[in-house]
Amino acid sequence: MSEYDARTAAGEEAILSVVIPIYNEEETLSVLAERLLAVLEEMDESWEVVFVNDGSTDASGDIIRRLHQGDPRFKSVSFSRNFGHQVAISCGLDFACGQAVVAMDGDLQDPPEVLPDLLRRWREGYEVVYAVRIRRKENFILRACYAIFYWFIQLISRTPLPRDSGDFSLMSRRVVDLLNQTPERGRYLRGLRSWFGFSQVGIPIEREQRSAGKSKYSLRRLLKLAF
Repeated sequence: MSEYDARTAAGEEAILSVVIPIYNEEETLSVLAERLLAVLEEMDESWEVVFVNDGSTDASGDIIRRLHQGDPRFKSVSFSRNFGHQVAISCGLDFACGQAVVAMDGDLQDPPEVLPDLLRRWREGYEVVYAVRIRRKENFILRACYAIFYWFIQLISRTPLPRDSGDFSLMSRRVVDLLNQTPERGRYLRGLRSWFGFSQVGIPIEREQRSAGKSKYSLRRLLKLAF
């Protein structure tokens, strides 16, 4: 399913790993890498970025390879076809070696500048630090669908699921190892993250508008994820 660039496996264990699924993001990748590099270098921690190329049909794979050639801390996993967002994140978690692992999207809606805040709360002792949207920017129909979903999932589940928290989060090594050991094939990562328990805290963020390209989560894909 995937081919890991073995050249990226060498090196010391990182304190921070950033896992980013990529599907046809050629318009945002270079800017994303620049912003990541600026933030991570300022943090003065050992780090790696694991890009998971989820079967992109544009130039995303070439851009990721060039990023790795320029800086081996940018690493890559390549899928033979598009397997989907949750699968891509799960694969990236398998390869991430950091003591703290951040999962974030590659469309610049998850701002890299929040990474120091996530790491700070982890150092305070939290095993999971998740981002909570201050306000949603989707249209009324999508906002209504999200509200219904959260209402229904809380109705049928005993596991509290923080509202308006997405996959953008930091997880400790212990949480990531547990995720990697769970047998679920159709994963809902933010649900599993909550179900594990441990000490968790949310931080409010202003999620940015997509700077280029189109969202890969159509209404059909959102409904599939909900089911």
